[in-house]
Amino acid sequence: MRHVFEFYNLILNGFKAVITIQDDWEFNVLGIYNFLKPGRFDALFKFIQDNHSKIPGDIVEAGVYRGSSLIALGMLLKQLGSDKKVYGFDSFAGFPPIYHPKDALSNFERMYEASLIDDHHIMAVRKNRQWWEALHMEHEVPLTEGISSSGAFSDTSIGLLKRKIELVGLDNIILVDGPFNETMTVAVEPTKIMAVVMDCDLYRSYLDAFEFTWPRLSTGGMIHLDEYYSLKFPGGRLATDEFIRDKRARLEMATLKPGDFQRWYAIKEG
Repeated sequence: MRHVFEFYNLILNGFKAVITIQDDWEFNVLGIYNFLKPGRFDALFKFIQDNHSKIPGDIVEAGVYRGSSLIALGMLLKQLGSDKKVYGFDSFAGFPPIYHPKDALSNFERMYEASLIDDHHIMAVRKNRQWWEALHMEHEVPLTEGISSSGAFSDTSIGLLKRKIELVGLDNIILVDGPFNETMTVAVEPTKIMAVVMDCDLYRSYLDAFEFTWPRLSTGGMIHLDEYYSLKFPGGRLATDEFIRDKRARLEMATLKPGDFQRWYAIKEG
């Protein structure tokens, strides 16, 4: 993979300019995931790089937030010379106002008692909660929407995403604005999907995203499960296990280096 990415259509003093981005600080300033170096999306980006010409379909991201991975995916496709598109589904207004009981943090203890998560996972969950409580002593109990370092993910907007996409000159990203249960319908594109980034945190959002993407996912397609190993959001794992229980799917964990956070994905087998 090349180690430079060219951005087009940046307007400087009335003229279109071409700039290059290659250093980590540049990705950081733009708020874009740096796919040119090792990171949490290694398995997903390698999968797309290796299979973009073999597996039909576009890419869907369920849960866009500020567009870090969404824009990086668009950049990768351009670099590969692919005509695939990236569809970003989000309300661009933060978490929905209603939470499912399976999103409660207490579910982690129930999952551990049922041997659905291991010792290492539950110890990390408990330690994360201890740190949260130590830093937020004014709250007696951490809430689902508060325990994340990004809060309720409301500090974004579709306008921000459009400006960032225009800045980097990408024409292969489609933003779908609104709640999943309204936007993920049978009439909405894409009709064929190669890969999915499931990064929507909550139980009901995961189920909505699965119900929309799974029938459209090509055989051999990948779903990156951002919350399958989470210290804050039990609903993503619970929804995943429930949905794929009767599906031809293979759950895999990405190769870990010392100190890595677990990263999981599902492959559709048929």
